[in-house]
Amino acid sequence: MKKAKILAVFAAAATAAATSLCAFAQPTEKGTVYFAAVKSTIGQGVCVEPVAVPFYEGESGIDVVKRAAEVTVTESEYGDYITAFKDADNGVDVPEEIKAVCPEMTGRNAEGQLTALDYTPESGWSYFLNGEYAQVGISGYEPADGDVLEYRFTVYGYGADLGQDNSSWGGASALVPAVNAAELIKTAAQADKSLPEYKSAIETLGKFGAAQSELDAAANALKNAQTAPETPDTPSTPEAPANVDTGVESVAAVFGAAVIAAGILAVSRKRG
Repeated sequence: MKKAKILAVFAAAATAAATSLCAFAQPTEKGTVYFAAVKSTIGQGVCVEPVAVPFYEGESGIDVVKRAAEVTVTESEYGDYITAFKDADNGVDVPEEIKAVCPEMTGRNAEGQLTALDYTPESGWSYFLNGEYAQVGISGYEPADGDVLEYRFTVYGYGADLGQDNSSWGGASALVPAVNAAELIKTAAQADKSLPEYKSAIETLGKFGAAQSELDAAANALKNAQTAPETPDTPSTPEAPANVDTGVESVAAVFGAAVIAAGILAVSRKRG
C-alpha cells in the first residue's frame, strides 16, 4: 500500500513538471487583430473575408498578415512589405469611376495571385489601420489588441481610388470619399457567417465607392442579427504558430520518466 502511494506521488510530480515545462515554453499571446483584404477597384469584391487573427509577443504586422492569408513578401532597404495575395481571378468588372481615368487596363502578371503592377503601372496593395491610411510600413507596425488591419488593392493614383488625396505632391486627387470600414470588418470577423446579414455585410465591404452610411448600416444590421449568448464565451487557448518548434514534449516526457524511475528505484532500495 505504501509503495503504491509513493509511486502515485512521483507520477503526480512528473505530470506537474511536464505541464510546467509546456506552459513555460508556449509563446505569449498578446491579443487579436481583425483582418480583411479588399479588391473592389477591379470589381471583384473581397479578397480575404474578415477574420480574427491572434498575434504573439515580438511579432510585427507581417506576421499577422501571413497568419491570415497566403502572401508574397518583398524585402527592401525600407523594410519588408506585401506585394501579392493568393487570389483567384473571377473576371474584372472595373467600376465606371475608374474606367474614366484608366481607359486601358492590362491583366494579371501571374496566375493565382493579385500582385503589384497587375492591370495598371500604379497598382499595388495599400493597408489601413483602424480605418486610417497607414503611416508606417507593415514590417514596422506593432500590433495592438483590437486593431483592425485592412489591405485594399489600388489601380489608380497610388491610392486615389481608395479615397487618398495625393494632389499635395502633384499626384491625383481622391477619386472617391475616404471611408472607415474598421467597425464593419471587426463585426463581420466575430459574426455567425451563416446569417444573411453577414453575406450582405461582405457585399457592402467589397462594393467600390460604398458610402460611410452604407458601411455603418451593414455593421449595425449584423450586430443586431447576432443572438446574445446566455453565458460569456470562454476563450480558447490559441495554438502556437506552426513555425515555433519548442521541443517541449520530448523534454517533458524524458523528465517525467526520469522522476518515475527514480521513485521506483528508491522504493526497491528501501525494500531491499
